[in-house]
Amino acid sequence: MKLKSLLVLTMVAGAIIANAAPINFTLGKGSPAMQIAQVESVADFETFTGRSHKVSGNVSFDPTKKTGSAKVVIDAASVSTGIDLRDEHMRSAQWLDTDKYKTIEFVTTKVQHVTGDDYKVTGKFTMHGVTKTITVNATVKYMKASSATQNAGLKGDVVQVKTSFKVNLSDYKVMVPAQAKSKVSNTVTISLTVFGQSGA
Repeated sequence: MKLKSLLVLTMVAGAIIANAAPINFTLGKGSPAMQIAQVESVADFETFTGRSHKVSGNVSFDPTKKTGSAKVVIDAASVSTGIDLRDEHMRSAQWLDTDKYKTIEFVTTKVQHVTGDDYKVTGKFTMHGVTKTITVNATVKYMKASSATQNAGLKGDVVQVKTSFKVNLSDYKVMVPAQAKSKVSNTVTISLTVFGQSGA
């Protein structure tokens, strides 16, 4: 009788695990240093990196089935290169026009597990009011709530998402003026390292 009960409990537990719902994580909470969006331009006479800690959004992730979805939102006006005048130019109507296009966003449409923590992610990337479908490589690391995550100021389970990819500014109707082409590259690298937490 005990063996039969044990088998039933094992089957029930297995069914619960198999049908476990994805975990929802919120981005943008906790230390700003844990939410980093970067853009790097490498041109003939200048190389610069712009950085923002104003990243928000959400991640839905099933660590058992290795599937999920995400929306990542960057405050476009918050990107800083360390030079105020360059930042003003970047925010102006001639460049990103952040008064009109306030955010840069990536919304997933397909997430494919590759191996370990590595994934191939397809989604809609929007910048300067233009949306393109892109596919990027990403690392998704899931961490159950522990003393380490609590000490880091995070609540509940935690997911870390990292990715880096290149885009052409001209594809998003951001045209580099002729006089600036030696200082600003049309092709820039965008990198993200963000943490999501399941706790409130």
